[in-house]
Amino acid sequence: MENEQAPIRSDAAERMSSGSAWMTVGTFVSRLLGLLYIIPWVRWMGDPQTAAEANALYDIGYKYYSIFLVISTAGVPSAIAKQMAYYNARKQYGTSQQLFRSGAILMLVMGLASGLVLFLAAPWLAESTPTREVSHAVFTIRSLVPALVLFPLLSIFRGFFQGHQDMKPSAISQITEQFFRVAYMLASVYIIRRVLDGSVVTAVSHSTFAAFIGGAVAILTLALYYLRHRKEYPVSLTKKATYQVKTSGMIKEIIMIAIPFIITGSGIELTQLIDTNTFMPIMERVSNLAQADIIYEYGIFSANINKLVTVLVSLALAIGATSIPVISDTYSRELDQKERSTSQPVLNETGHLVIHNLQLFLMVMLPVALGLFILAGPVYNLVYRPDPLGSMYLRITCFTALGMGAYTVLVSVLQAMDHHKQALIGLALGLVMKLVWQYPLIYFLGAPGAMLATIISFTTIALYYLYHIHRLVGFRYRELLNESIPIVLSALMMFLASGLVYLILAYLLPMPNLLGSILISLLVVAVGVWVYLLLMLKSHKLDLVLGVRAEDMRRKLGLN
Repeated sequence: MENEQAPIRSDAAERMSSGSAWMTVGTFVSRLLGLLYIIPWVRWMGDPQTAAEANALYDIGYKYYSIFLVISTAGVPSAIAKQMAYYNARKQYGTSQQLFRSGAILMLVMGLASGLVLFLAAPWLAESTPTREVSHAVFTIRSLVPALVLFPLLSIFRGFFQGHQDMKPSAISQITEQFFRVAYMLASVYIIRRVLDGSVVTAVSHSTFAAFIGGAVAILTLALYYLRHRKEYPVSLTKKATYQVKTSGMIKEIIMIAIPFIITGSGIELTQLIDTNTFMPIMERVSNLAQADIIYEYGIFSANINKLVTVLVSLALAIGATSIPVISDTYSRELDQKERSTSQPVLNETGHLVIHNLQLFLMVMLPVALGLFILAGPVYNLVYRPDPLGSMYLRITCFTALGMGAYTVLVSVLQAMDHHKQALIGLALGLVMKLVWQYPLIYFLGAPGAMLATIISFTTIALYYLYHIHRLVGFRYRELLNESIPIVLSALMMFLASGLVYLILAYLLPMPNLLGSILISLLVVAVGVWVYLLLMLKSHKLDLVLGVRAEDMRRKLGLN
């Protein structure tokens, strides 16, 4: 029995690793493009105060847009991917196709409805936001309505490919989406602010409207990919469903599966909305800072820093999105086997995949977070302008990113196994922790208190999820710990080596300019990547991603 399961485990783990690799690269590159635009963007906006307020205004619009986007897509891409994987595993390709078409109809309706609601609700949503004029926030929020109408369709198309466990087109579309979005954003801001001397509000609104441009290009990318590779998808080989289900029944099935994804998918945005709506009122009560100073601090920790941290969290999002169809398929198959036989007390293969998934998370997220902690100063200087406050906030938020990333990966695992109730309970517990700690921590620590409250919130959620996943699949904590120790030690050794190089360079270049920040960052990253790569090869942990190619690398580097 064990021998029969080994190839299956290997195949499932390989699919997860391959999918995670594609999604990680695609998501990371797209997020990196979405970060690098900030370098010219803030400089074209004006002086540091103006740029910070512009970024805060941009952030306000995107916070509400993100919430409405999660609601309008209603978790359907993840639900579609999960159910299509379920039907495809049983060779019910026609039913899988019918499910996709029903989901597309639902997404079209949801996009139109959500866009209308966001447009009408914009004045109410903008009332308590940290901005000088409510009308500015209203205009910015409404500029995102076209993108909100379009993106549900984009998400369902990505769900189609993920349902076939093909992450490549989704990854490519993320890159093209971000490239054209950034191109439009920078062109419009330069023309409005530098050529026409237009207002900040107009420039910010065009920057947010750029999401629509990127979304349209992404849909075109997916359509072209499907036309070129349509023979590779078994769903296209049959015109009829394996068994007939009414469209209304399909839509009901999608909604019932997707509703929990709405709430858990907006978990990060909900904690950020708590900051958006409570930070300024609390700071006005507990501090002596002027309104402009409070807006400036909010702009740094919520807008500026979040753009940097989003790159880290996107890595976990990629791993989580990949794991849903793979774990769902494996878990449902093992449950069927368990019902037919009492000889398998635990879900061995699913437990193996959970541990594999968490190793991928640690392997990617931990070194990146530690590296950003070291390079917080140069990176912040590079993207924005030299600011000790921004560097300090970025270092704190590296730990926030780890908590958010763990939440993203673990909630995907729970929902892949249909345990939505525990996913919702864990999120509710985390939001309560955020609300409970928000006021006292801001009272004693100021803006860092809000960040610490977020760390407490997501750490609580992650521990709750891990406990329930352990109860469901019966994996051993000791095995998870033993598999994780080499990764953690490798990341810590990388941290020490990179930190030493950074201290030497910081001593030689105590006040680096833009070029100096780039030079320091490149040298520290080069040392960190090399040390981490060698240690991961030596510990055989890189085999999780590279497979047999890792052995070739060890032989060439003399690490056998």
